[in-house]
Amino acid sequence: MSNQRTFWLAFFGLVLTNLFWALNATLARGYIDQVAPIALNLFRWLGAFVLLTPFALRGTIKNWPIIRPKLLPLTGLAILSVTFYNSLLYLSANFTTAVNITLINTLIPVVTLLIAWRVLGNRPRLMQLLGVSVSIIGVLLILTQGQLLRLLTLSLSQGDLLMLAAVSCWSLFTVLLKKLSINLSPIIVLYVLIILGLPFLLFAYGIEALFFRFYLPSLSHLGLFAYLWFFPSICAYIFWTYGVHHLGAEAASLSITLMPLFGAILAITFLGESIYWFHIAGGICSLFGMLLALVSPQRFTRKFYQKGSAG
Repeated sequence: MSNQRTFWLAFFGLVLTNLFWALNATLARGYIDQVAPIALNLFRWLGAFVLLTPFALRGTIKNWPIIRPKLLPLTGLAILSVTFYNSLLYLSANFTTAVNITLINTLIPVVTLLIAWRVLGNRPRLMQLLGVSVSIIGVLLILTQGQLLRLLTLSLSQGDLLMLAAVSCWSLFTVLLKKLSINLSPIIVLYVLIILGLPFLLFAYGIEALFFRFYLPSLSHLGLFAYLWFFPSICAYIFWTYGVHHLGAEAASLSITLMPLFGAILAITFLGESIYWFHIAGGICSLFGMLLALVSPQRFTRKFYQKGSAG
């Protein structure tokens, strides 16, 4: 597969990932009064595990010699992603607004850049920093409806702190996933992460059921879980792993800034809300910033000189 084709497959995979996650967040907020947050995360991953088993079990057994020496770091990745990230996001929806959740989630690119600098020694490039800045401006335009001074009225709550913890977990997971660089297909990596993360989720579910709120899935929620099993769990994580592997942790994390754009589109499509100039401007900024951060100075310089030589 050519480098250019790999680049665009990874790019569009990340775009779809954020569309799936935006709808995931929308559904979670809609069902928060009916479904307990830890239970929502647990049964989401249990369903994904069942769906993946026919396709991934044989490959997992076959690649066990590669997996076994890396069980400890893979367990850490599973706790950060499968167990913590979405549990914290679903919990935060009980205590804070959708606007605050989306806004705090856009800190992922910045936090990932800082962690990658520290853990991987990847000093942020000027184009990456510029891309992050442009994308975040786009996000803020959408969230504040073109009135950036609204940011001054935002205040932190218990839910905001939970989302900050979720952001830290996902950023660390993304960087460590790149550092581990395990030579397995994304499907097998996801399957192993689910297996390793489920025991910790079961423990958290037990605590939630005993001391806070007990929940078992019902037929009325089958549509909700069917979506969660396939799109934000299986497809999104496979696309994310592929994007991190081929574009890097920093570039992949920058795609998170597309979530508010998709959130606005979903609200317009399903809730009948109107589209305004800040939706368009914010979306353009987010996409442009992501592409800007993906530009390699070496690639640009090489193409420039190639064109100069040809002329």
